[in-house]
Amino acid sequence: MSEYQVIARKWRPQKFADVVGQEHVVRTLKNAIRQQRTAHAYLFVGPRGVGKTTTARIFAKALNCEHPEDGEPCCRCPSCLAIADDSSIDVIEVDAASRNSAENMRDLSEEVMHMPVAGRYKIYIIDEVHMLSKHAWNALLKTVEEPPSHVKFIFATTEAHMVLPTIVSRCQRFDLQPIPTRLILERLVKIARAEQVKVSNGALEAIARAADGGMRDAQSLLDQMIAFFSEGDREIDEMQILSLFGLTAAAELDALLQAMLTNDRAAAVSRIHQLASRGRNLETLFDDILNVLRGIELGYILRNPEEILETDAETVQRYRQLGQLAKPQIVRILLETLAPVGRILHDALNKQIFLESIILKAMREAHAVKLEDVLQRLNQLRQAGELQFVDRVPSLAAQPLPVASHAVPAAEPVVAAPSVSGEAPAAVAVPEPEEPPAAVNVPEPPGDSRRQTVAQWQQLLGALEGKVPPELLESLRGGKMIQVVDKILTVDLGRPAVDPAPESAKLQALWQEITGDWAALLEFKYELENVAVARRLPEQEPAALAVAAEHPLEAADLRVIEEPDEAAEDAAEPEVELAAPAAAAPEPVEEEASGMRSVLGEVEIVNEMRDRPVIKDVLDLFGGEIVDIHG
Repeated sequence: MSEYQVIARKWRPQKFADVVGQEHVVRTLKNAIRQQRTAHAYLFVGPRGVGKTTTARIFAKALNCEHPEDGEPCCRCPSCLAIADDSSIDVIEVDAASRNSAENMRDLSEEVMHMPVAGRYKIYIIDEVHMLSKHAWNALLKTVEEPPSHVKFIFATTEAHMVLPTIVSRCQRFDLQPIPTRLILERLVKIARAEQVKVSNGALEAIARAADGGMRDAQSLLDQMIAFFSEGDREIDEMQILSLFGLTAAAELDALLQAMLTNDRAAAVSRIHQLASRGRNLETLFDDILNVLRGIELGYILRNPEEILETDAETVQRYRQLGQLAKPQIVRILLETLAPVGRILHDALNKQIFLESIILKAMREAHAVKLEDVLQRLNQLRQAGELQFVDRVPSLAAQPLPVASHAVPAAEPVVAAPSVSGEAPAAVAVPEPEEPPAAVNVPEPPGDSRRQTVAQWQQLLGALEGKVPPELLESLRGGKMIQVVDKILTVDLGRPAVDPAPESAKLQALWQEITGDWAALLEFKYELENVAVARRLPEQEPAALAVAAEHPLEAADLRVIEEPDEAAEDAAEPEVELAAPAAAAPEPVEEEASGMRSVLGEVEIVNEMRDRPVIKDVLDLFGGEIVDIHG
C-alpha cells in the first residue's frame, strides 16, 4: 500500500500554466527563459501559500530543462523529474530560518564555485531569506553581487522590508499577490471532482474564504475537511465548514447588513449576539461586513464591478439587492466609520461588546439627519405649496438698523471690566446724551415690549397647569427673564428641580401659540453669567451698577428699548471713558467738529470727576482709572 500524499503536495503546480493568480510573474519569467535573458538573482515576495517556492521550483526546472517548450519545462526529462521528486543535485533548497549564521553562508559561498553535475545551472533556492542575520548577509553579499556564470540565486520571503536594501538592489524582485477567492474556488472544485469527494459548492466557497488568498492553505483545509466530515456517501455541507472555522454564512451576514442599512439597532445587536453565541469569529465577521459594504458601494458606482470585487455575477446581484435598502451616502458613511477600527477590534478584550458599540456608532452617524436632507425636504414642501408661511420668513441678508422711535435716557460712564482671559480690556463707549444711539436690530411687537413679554410669560405659566410635571412648573415660576434678542426669550432657571429639556418641544409650541409668532423661541439657562451693567435708577441714586440677576429683564437686557428717564439731570455731563490700570493711556483726542475737546490735562476737572460718587464706586469696583474726558 502506497503512502498517502496530501492534496497540497499532490496538486502542487509543476509548470507555469498550473500557477494560479500570478500571471504577471509567470509571463515575465517565461519571456526571460524564451529570450535567454535570465538574471543571476531573483527575489520572490508575498504572503504565505501564494506560490513563492513553487514558482521558484518551476523556474529552476525551466532553467535546467533539456527540452523546454516555449519557456515551459517539459516535465519529462531527467532534470525535470529529479527536481519534481526533490532528488536533484544541482537545485539546492536552503531554509534560512535554520541555516542563518555567517558560517553557513561562508560555506555556501565556497560551494557555488563547484560546477553543476547534470544541469546547465547550479540553482540555490533560499526560503525565508529575511531570517538571515546581518553578518550572514555580509558573508553572502559579494557572492550574490558577482556569482559564477553557472549559478542562479532565487530568494523567497514574506517580509521584504527585513531584507537588506543592498541585496534587494542586486535582485530582480517579483511581488506575488494573494490569490482571488474566485480562482481558489475554481481550483478546489477541480480537485474535489478529481478526488471524487462529495462536497457542496457552499462548503468549497467557505473554504476558499477561510484560506484568505492562500492556495496551499485552501488545499490543506479541504484535506482536513475530507478527513473530518467525509462518511460514506454523505456530502460535506456549508454549515459544517462554517462551524469548524467560525465563519458566517451569507444569509446570516445579509441579515446583519439589512439591520445596519435600515437602522434597526435592536436587530443588529441581536444578530451579533447570535453569531457570537454560535462561535463565529468576530474578526472575520468584521472583515466580511467591510467587504459587503464595499461591494454595495461599488455596485452604486460601477456598471460591472465583478472584476474589481473578484467575485461572480450572483454575488454582485446580492450586493445590489442590499444596496436598494439605503441611500449611497449611508453605505459610504458606514464604510468610512468602520474601516479604520479593524486593528482596534483585533486588540479588544471583549470583541463582542466592541463590535456592537462600533456598529451602533456607525449606524447613528450614517442615519443622522443631514442638512442637505432638511433643505431638500423644505424645497419639496415649498414646491408642493405646503409652506404657506414661507413669505413671512425673515431674510438672512443683512438689514439696516432701525432708528429708535423715542429717546434713550442718559447713561453713566461704563467701566471696561478686566478680561477673564488676561487680555487688555476694551473700554465700553457711552453714547453722548445729545445724540441717542440707534436701537439694536431686535424687531419687537407694537407697544411696551417688556410688559407684553412679561404678560405673555405669565399666560404661558397659566397654560402649563396640568401639562408639565409640577416640579418643572415650579422651576419655571421661579425663573428670571433675562433678555429678548431676535425673538428669543432667555430665562434663567437657576437650579431647577427637573430638566426642562424633555418638555422643550411642548414649551416652544405653546410659546409660539401665545405670542402668535412662529419664529418666537425660548432659551433656558441654568446659570446666569455674572455680568455687571451700567444703569441709572429712576430715583437717580448714586449706585449705577446692578447685577442682572437682581433686576431681570429690565436691567440685564440693554438691547431692549427703554422709556426715556424724565428725571435725567446729567444729560449734558461730559463723556468719561474708563479703562483698567494695565491699559496704556491713549493720546489726547483732538478737537472734533462738534466742539468736543479733551480736558484730561485740567486737574481740577479730573479730580472733580474722580470724586463723584458714581464714578468713584465704579473705579473702586473694577480697579479702573480715568483715561480721557471730553467736555
